This record gives sequence, C-alpha cells and structure tokens, in this order.
Amino acid sequence: MGLALCLGTPALIAMLILTGAVPPGTQAPVGLFEQLGYLFTGMVFLASSWSWWRLGQVLRGFKALPEVQRAPVLLRECLLAAAASEGSSLLGLVYWCLVGTHATRHVWGFILLTPLLFLALVPRWERWVRALDMDSPGRNEGLPSGP
Repeated sequence: MGLALCLGTPALIAMLILTGAVPPGTQAPVGLFEQLGYLFTGMVFLASSWSWWRLGQVLRGFKALPEVQRAPVLLRECLLAAAASEGSSLLGLVYWCLVGTHATRHVWGFILLTPLLFLALVPRWERWVRALDMDSPGRNEGLPSGP
C-alpha cells in the first residue's frame, strides 16, 4: 500500500507538470529561491532520517508486540514511511511552481526521490520476520551467531 502511494503520487505530479496543468514558475533559482531549494533538500533529508530512525525503533520492539497488533503496526509504519517520503514529491511540485524550467533537474530529483527513499528505507517482509526471530532486541545481526 505504501509503495503504491509512493509510485502513484510522483506519477500524478509528473503528469500534472508534463501536461502543463501546473504552470512552471518564472523565478530564477538564485537568492531566496536557491535558499528554498536548500531548505527543501534539508527537509527531505530530515524526513528520511526520522523515518529510518522510527522504523529501527519499531523493528527492535516488534517481537514484544502481541501477535494481533503486528499487522496493524506494520501497515501503520509503512504508511508513515510513505508519507515521509511523499514530502519530496510535494516539495518538487512547489519548487516547480516557484522556479519552473530554470531548475527542472532539481524538480525531477525531488519527484523521483519519493519511490527511491521508500524502497531504500522501508524494511522488506523478510526483515520484519527476522525481527521476530531475534534472540534479544540489542543483538547485532551483522555478526555470526555462536554455536
């Protein structure tokens, strides 16, 4: 569901831009508008960092959850990660409305980051299953387990 959201929204925004439904901005990306671009980049970074941190916290406590709560928690966390990733597309649309064709590559970068961030940050099903099999919440899974 989260992946569908992270693919659908950028596709919709891309259609709006490519069809001309949303007119491009006319401002040059210098001064204030350049600073806004940096601010938007920082906001995407912070949202991704928060999402990664939160998913790590939930994975650590996933085994302790009662079985009936696991599926709703998994759905909620995937949707929260999708929402955090969606900010990138929306900021791309805002930047398009401000600077338009003067910074096309930056706009498309924001838009294309949405599915990439979701795919990179959200744990796959196998990772959630491994969280249930962990011996202790603080165990380093990168190290081989003893005999």
